[in-house]
Amino acid sequence: MYKTRKAFMLFLSMVLVVSLSPFLEFFSLNAASLSPISDTLSSSGIGTNGPESISATGVNHKITYTAPTALGTGSTINVYFQTGSTVGGGQTNTGFSAVAVSSGATVTAAGTTVATNTNFVVTTGVSDSNFSGYTFTEVVITTTAAIASGNAIVINGITATNPPDASTSVNEYVIDVTDSASDDGYLAVPILSNSTVAVTARVTPEITFALSSNATNFGVLQIGSVNTSSPATTLTLSTNARSGASVTVYDQGNGTNPGLYNSLATHTIPSATATLAAGTEGYGVNSAVTSTAGSGGVVGTLTVASPYNGTGDSVGGLNLAPTLLASTTSPIYLVTLQVNYLSAISVVTPAGIYTDNVTYLASGNF
Repeated sequence: MYKTRKAFMLFLSMVLVVSLSPFLEFFSLNAASLSPISDTLSSSGIGTNGPESISATGVNHKITYTAPTALGTGSTINVYFQTGSTVGGGQTNTGFSAVAVSSGATVTAAGTTVATNTNFVVTTGVSDSNFSGYTFTEVVITTTAAIASGNAIVINGITATNPPDASTSVNEYVIDVTDSASDDGYLAVPILSNSTVAVTARVTPEITFALSSNATNFGVLQIGSVNTSSPATTLTLSTNARSGASVTVYDQGNGTNPGLYNSLATHTIPSATATLAAGTEGYGVNSAVTSTAGSGGVVGTLTVASPYNGTGDSVGGLNLAPTLLASTTSPIYLVTLQVNYLSAISVVTPAGIYTDNVTYLASGNF
């Protein structure tokens, strides 16, 4: 009887050992690492130095990893943000604070939303078995749809305030992620006091201005018509001035009044804004843009000012002081203006040589 009982107990022991082995193997196979796992911050600078302008408050964390195990609807994903001293860094300062969930927070699996902000629950002052002795804020996310193994998981919309006294030498702060299948992954996030690089550059101010010729000739003025000199003057202007440029014009006349002047006869054909007519003394210029924006490398255009924007026999009178001829409010390149010179005489206009010096000036509005 004793031998029989002993044999029976030995048999039972063997059965228990055999039946426990698959159970232990089951847990070993289903606890996997969430790898690779990463966290992208909207700013890793704490926003206190230099040109760093993104606030340290409400920095968004975008956590991504690949799901090693399938999860059913109603499963949980736990995200732990370190709020105590730096894990492994030896610092005594606090870590992340004000951990919260934005209204647009989501979890996606292979691009499909499996949780929204209403499925996030934040709990402060919790512990994490992976990092004993440190304090964490836990965000528990309950899924509203199944997640297949191998899905790309993106957790977006968890915000936190960066640690207040991060340095460039000791700046690692831990985030731990686990799920219902006991999958686990953790990472270190660097926080810098200033993570912005100030980049500067300078563009040299430039302006070029050219005249097609420095002389024009009416020839013999005819009393029976409005006369046009030849050649017309083409002005070419380029500038990178941010507010564009202006072109002004003035003439010499007789030194007192503008116009074509005959020094021997001490007579001036006056310059005034008018529509010239044969038989009536008059002199002036009109102008038009001759380049086309965007063609042949030309950029931009000029606006001819009144009264110099007339056509035909309509002219603007010249003045002894610089007067606006054309302008632009933005940078331009190789824009051209054609200026035409027109004159008329009367039956009593004294014979002789008439001259005038017309000067053009260009200035950039940098």
